[in-house]
Amino acid sequence: MKKTINLTPMASALALAVLAMNAQAQQEESNTKPGTLETVVVTANKRVEKLENVPMAISVMSEQEIQRTNIREIEDVVAMMPSLTLNSGTTAANNAIFMRGIGTVSVGIGVESDVAVIIDDIPIATQFQAFKDLADVARIEVLKGPQSTLFGKSAVAGAVNIVTKQISGPMVYRASTYLTNDQEWRVNASAGGQLDEHFAMRLYAGKTRMPGNFHNLTDGKDVNGSGGKTFMAKLQWNPIENVQVDLTPRYNYQDNSRGVTAVNGFVLRTGSAAAGNVVSTPIGLDGVYLNGNPLLPASTVLKGINVNDPGNRNVRRDFPTGLISSDRGVGLKVSWTLPNDATLMSITSWSKYLANDFRDQDFTDVPTIAAAGQTVPTIGNYQFGTYDIRSKTQEIRYVSPDTGTFKYLAGLWAAHNEIYRHFIRGYCVAPTACNANSPSSPTNYYTDIYNTNKSIFGQASWEFMPTWTLTAGMRLNEEISGYHYKRNYYTDQLDEASFKPGPVGVDQFQSTGNTDRATTGKVSIQKQITPDWMVYTQASTGYKGEAYDVTSGLKAVAAFPVKPETSQSFEIGTKANLFNSRLSVAATYFNSDFFNYQQNVTYVLPNDPTIYSQLNSIPHIATHGFELDVNALLARDLTMNAALAFTLPTIEKWANGPCYGDSTNVPVNGTKLAANGSIAGQNSACFPIAPGSTTGVQNLDNSVFPGTPKIKLNIGANYEFLIPSMPFKGFVNANVRYQGEYYTNINNDPNSKNAGYAITDLGFGVRAPDDKYKLSFRVNNLFDRFYIPNANASGPSSFRAGPTATSPQVSASSWVPPRDVFRYFSVKLDVKF
Repeated sequence: MKKTINLTPMASALALAVLAMNAQAQQEESNTKPGTLETVVVTANKRVEKLENVPMAISVMSEQEIQRTNIREIEDVVAMMPSLTLNSGTTAANNAIFMRGIGTVSVGIGVESDVAVIIDDIPIATQFQAFKDLADVARIEVLKGPQSTLFGKSAVAGAVNIVTKQISGPMVYRASTYLTNDQEWRVNASAGGQLDEHFAMRLYAGKTRMPGNFHNLTDGKDVNGSGGKTFMAKLQWNPIENVQVDLTPRYNYQDNSRGVTAVNGFVLRTGSAAAGNVVSTPIGLDGVYLNGNPLLPASTVLKGINVNDPGNRNVRRDFPTGLISSDRGVGLKVSWTLPNDATLMSITSWSKYLANDFRDQDFTDVPTIAAAGQTVPTIGNYQFGTYDIRSKTQEIRYVSPDTGTFKYLAGLWAAHNEIYRHFIRGYCVAPTACNANSPSSPTNYYTDIYNTNKSIFGQASWEFMPTWTLTAGMRLNEEISGYHYKRNYYTDQLDEASFKPGPVGVDQFQSTGNTDRATTGKVSIQKQITPDWMVYTQASTGYKGEAYDVTSGLKAVAAFPVKPETSQSFEIGTKANLFNSRLSVAATYFNSDFFNYQQNVTYVLPNDPTIYSQLNSIPHIATHGFELDVNALLARDLTMNAALAFTLPTIEKWANGPCYGDSTNVPVNGTKLAANGSIAGQNSACFPIAPGSTTGVQNLDNSVFPGTPKIKLNIGANYEFLIPSMPFKGFVNANVRYQGEYYTNINNDPNSKNAGYAITDLGFGVRAPDDKYKLSFRVNNLFDRFYIPNANASGPSSFRAGPTATSPQVSASSWVPPRDVFRYFSVKLDVKF
């Protein structure tokens, strides 16, 4: 519905400022003409602009699409956005968002993400804080390519900009409830609107719970689920006509049990790789032992589990795996509309994030570790820790009026982040003599990271000819960072006050006061071929500061920071609104290079179930490809959207990459090297990093960078129709997404490929014409298509086909289920009054 509102010039300027701050794009406030596509606005350039006018590759998920597809978490967004992929870690704290094939996999707190996440103009301190319920969201913008110029150093590959619902009009009350046949439920309620001419508010409360789609045989409970509760408020005050103050407190509690892996394949490989006669034979539990230990038969360790069922959902755990967190904070935004219609604003934020993470490291419910001096296992192998993340930000921004041929913005930015981490793994009780080489690789460490950022940024666009516009921006950034680290191997010392670290220079060290300065920028030129069709080209650079490998294996000799990561990107694209705004098309070709790419690589050693990690600085990786976004109004009440990403990420240069295990590459004459000089038990291209070393590397120049399929496609459609003699309208919608195969491991192990798949969802329901109520039904994974996105997830892999450490190795594969790997049904009721 189109609304006509008469505003004074000053009030009109204030309304424009409110749009610039909040990017209001709700349907009831849009000026979309009947019979046309909805007008979409974005704030990629920190001012409100129509999507088709911005010379940049941007994909937008609207509120209608979020509601229609039941988006709840960032994982759901990734599934629907072809340019995004997800790397799932051992817990939610190790998850990573990839954009155009590039992201950051890290198990330590000393490495920032390549993709920034911003919520209502405020960036979060660490990316994993985004893995929680998405509450009261109006729009999600995916800004592709380096965004360091306007969004800072953690946007070296791109940014995800989340905009929550804003305050508008009179008080409106909403409530929603959602239920699935596998016991997921959600409830939420909100109230918002103008209280009087000076005050407005919006309140939101929500609670969710998904028990999980794995079953723990040990206690009879479901795992691999998540849930939480969220409270948000927006309090708006207009003390005078041209000043607006917004206070936005928030709180979220999240309980996430994802990361539990289930064994779904036992294979015994025999023969010789050199001779080409390798035979893979499925094997059962009988005669198989964990680590070749006769006291740990697989029939006990994995009792009741069908290890050769690809879709096995049963596990055994006597210790939890997951992350429990609380996130609280507040934002304060003050906006002043100046007499020239420019806007001067201050954005201040404070947040505190606390979390406990834990993991059953032996993947079973029986003791696997023998105490000192004992031979019989009596202790389980666990790991757990805490996060304490404190963040403060301050931005001052000046935005010129939205009129004329020259527009610009300039700003000052300051932020201070502190991250405190305590982590314990394995078993070793003081004063027992043990170290990191013990079977459980015990460690107990405290570390903290800090960084202070200050920057100046600006961007301007100049319409230097009637149909030509030049845009350029620059950011000058200075970061001061450092860390402190102390460690021992006594896992019974749980209190920092009684913690006794090892010697200085071995287990106690630090690196502080490291100053890092950088300049990033971007430039674009666009040509408006017709009023509804433009082409553009853009070049941009990104910069991510120094990183620290503050994990359990850090040594004093490697206490220095890892080199900064830089990127440079080029793209050429076109955007068009055709057939009287009934069809919109955006197409982009991109090519990006990343230098000194920061990446944590995980690996395991023979006969050792512990997962190790090491921070690498890869000299050069690259990604290039093509993206297409199409939205169409095919008939008055029939809309369709399609998005395609063709992405080719590659490792351009890395001479010392990690190897992968190959049990057919056997020693010759009892030596540690195979016949061709490669390291026994590793792939044949794996050679000692130094003469006599048993640590191997391989040359990964011009190889595949993992984690992203070559093709990812999403197609959706929605149709509404009148029901004769009924006081409501009907609707039906469908969504199909497809992605091709891809590697899951950076070592290019041919066994670490995930197969491609296609998933279809179907929804239908009824709604009142005035949207006072809406009843929706949905079938996710309509055809019950089984797929495994993490075919080589870490699990109990060190099994032997015999009760000795030299018995033949058994390859055990594990998997982590996505939400919709099995078909499920849902019903949702939305009401408004």
